[in-house]
Amino acid sequence: MSQMDRPDIYVLSRFLEALWTKGMGQMRRQDLQMAVGVNYNIFNKYLAFLFAKGLAVEDDEGGERMVKITARGVDALKMLVDLMSQVFENKKL
Repeated sequence: MSQMDRPDIYVLSRFLEALWTKGMGQMRRQDLQMAVGVNYNIFNKYLAFLFAKGLAVEDDEGGERMVKITARGVDALKMLVDLMSQVFENKKL
């Protein structure tokens, strides 16, 4: 799988937000893909990116592959939300 040079920040945010809010910190792969609404190939690229950057990890729980957001992922989500709110609300830095 190829490394993503410039991931779409909105798609990245959707992954992290889905894990944090809808999944209470973790989700099955299938549920996560449905929550972010991307096709299978894009889903796998972003998931690999999240794992490589330490924003999420994957565990096997009772035969289910669960994707879990890490503390670093939570911090990244907070920064992305803050950045987007500043940009779209025209706040001065």
